Amino acid sequence: MVYNKTVLDIKFIRENPEQVKQNILNRKVDPAVADVDKLLLLDARKTELQLEVEKMRGLKNKLTDELKDEKLRTPEKIEEGKKIKDGIDVLEKEFCEIETQWQKIMDWIPNMLAPEVPLGKDENNNLEIKAWTPKDGYFSKDQLGLKDFSKKWMPTFGFDPKDHLEIGVNLGLIDVEQSAKTSGSRFAYLKDDLVLMEYALFELLSKKLVKDFKFHPMIVPLLVKERVLYGTSHFPEGRDQVYKIENDFIEEKQDLFLVGSSEPSLFGYGMDRIFEEKELPFKMWAFTPCFRSEVGSWGKDVKGIKRVHQFDKLEIDCICKQEQAEEIFEQMLEINRWFLETLKLPYHQILKCSGDSGYQASIKQVDTEVWLPSQNEFIEVGTDTNATDYQARRLNIKYQDEKGNKKLVNTVNNTGCPMGRMLISILDNYQNADGSVTVPEVLQDYLGKKIISS
Repeated sequence: MVYNKTVLDIKFIRENPEQVKQNILNRKVDPAVADVDKLLLLDARKTELQLEVEKMRGLKNKLTDELKDEKLRTPEKIEEGKKIKDGIDVLEKEFCEIETQWQKIMDWIPNMLAPEVPLGKDENNNLEIKAWTPKDGYFSKDQLGLKDFSKKWMPTFGFDPKDHLEIGVNLGLIDVEQSAKTSGSRFAYLKDDLVLMEYALFELLSKKLVKDFKFHPMIVPLLVKERVLYGTSHFPEGRDQVYKIENDFIEEKQDLFLVGSSEPSLFGYGMDRIFEEKELPFKMWAFTPCFRSEVGSWGKDVKGIKRVHQFDKLEIDCICKQEQAEEIFEQMLEINRWFLETLKLPYHQILKCSGDSGYQASIKQVDTEVWLPSQNEFIEVGTDTNATDYQARRLNIKYQDEKGNKKLVNTVNNTGCPMGRMLISILDNYQNADGSVTVPEVLQDYLGKKIISS
């Protein structure tokens, strides 16, 4: 489906083709799909056709005016008018074909990476920018490096730790056997204190967002149209991750898709809208179930609740002006740090390299990852993304400044709290030698206890 929304400004691509080509290679996008040379040839022909059609329409209009005079209305003139009309039809047909091919390539051209993003092939080239533990605080620069360099200073247990699934099953908090009967693999029942802990995490973060950071709480649709997923750049590249709903019983039989995050729904709130400048930045959060097929991850992280088809997440997003975007990006990282430090969970934050830079809309991404002592590895619990005006172009989100000028907004999004992974982090880090789990101090009042035991 074509929505006729450019992504990168075509003028920028015309003026910087080699830079765009290199960015495509750096981001590991298939250059045969994001074919810049073919795009520019199509673009040139598209421009030629536009000029030809405009010229012939001018001739048609002139002839139409002449034919209003009965004295000039001859068979030859009428025939000439028919030929011009047929010529316009031929050109317009070619233009539509060219435009479809042009748009298909444009849909695959990613945003330009920020200068500070390190070049690299994969996650091994991601760069640590922060690391923290409850005992030692922030790490020094010489304790930071590529990927998980800081792990050597992360905390360990004085006993043989269990993974989150074993802990959860032993305490009666997680049941994946019954969910396999009801729904198949990669689903889970969460129970009792683990459910209360999720609600406590929600309470902790949502209050902070509203009170201190002035976010708008939102309840959003979980089913969205294709244009919304295209607009946020989850389509076309992430199409195999999304569940499509059978549309026989949907009004107008329109295609609807289950969201893999509330990000599409939140930014869809601004689709085809013009905000007043004083409304920006418009910061918002939503707490929703999320659904992902996890195609390509079969056989990976199959134990427990790390990578499942259905999970809950509190997403924090922002629609803002270009000059506000970087500050919002940093503010969201600050929120991630506050959240984990309040929970006293060891973590690091990594600036993702070009080859691991996330979906096409991003110019820069920073992942926040919590340390899991039982696994001797980090687990991703959030991604902070600056998408500049990439999503705004597709979704047609603008604002009007004080002078009446209409400009594209910028979008910034952040995984505020993926509940399942946060619960994993707490079970792993707060486990005790006897199999019990200490409740993080900040959540104890909500749960009404300090220890979860069998």
